[in-house]
Amino acid sequence: MKKDLDLVRIVSYIFFDGHLYKSLKCFYLSSKDINNLKEFEKLVKKKFNINGKYYLNDGGAGRNKTHKYRIFSKKICMQLNNLGVPKGSKTINKFSIPSWILKNKKFAKEFVRIAYLCEGSMKENRKNPRIKFNINKSKDLLKNGLKFIKDIKKILKDNNIKTTKIGIYNAKSRKDGILVKELRFRVITQDNNKFIKEIGWLK
Repeated sequence: MKKDLDLVRIVSYIFFDGHLYKSLKCFYLSSKDINNLKEFEKLVKKKFNINGKYYLNDGGAGRNKTHKYRIFSKKICMQLNNLGVPKGSKTINKFSIPSWILKNKKFAKEFVRIAYLCEGSMKENRKNPRIKFNINKSKDLLKNGLKFIKDIKKILKDNNIKTTKIGIYNAKSRKDGILVKELRFRVITQDNNKFIKEIGWLK
């Protein structure tokens, strides 16, 4: 399989707002914004020449239900897993940014761009907007989560974007009782414009 920017985008989407089944029978993207799913659909069709299926209002609590675009293909799922896409719940499993992405500056930058589309946030109701990034990780796998976040920060540093230290906060425990921590950092205020120019802000 050719490693290109389209593949990086698909991989990054699954890393953050997506999911690769533990059984490797299916992968999907989940979003409240149907336009994100349409973009994912185009990428998957272009790269793998396969169609998935939309599942509207398929998850989430309260009024704001999320939508999903699912693709059932054991072959593609196995390929994605072999490329470093984690299967099952990312909160309770170890994972890292694939080396083939980290070693390529263009790939790494695109991986982070999609990461911020999925997990980034900007508080604009303040004098100095804060561009934040966070993931949740089980307490037992905190070391693995920190390594992942440090790799994200390193990619930003390689693009001359400075960030704050990583904060570790208590998150809601899972239904199975596993303790979860939130790992969070932000772009320093002085580099907000540089981040938007180099990485882009999509929300």
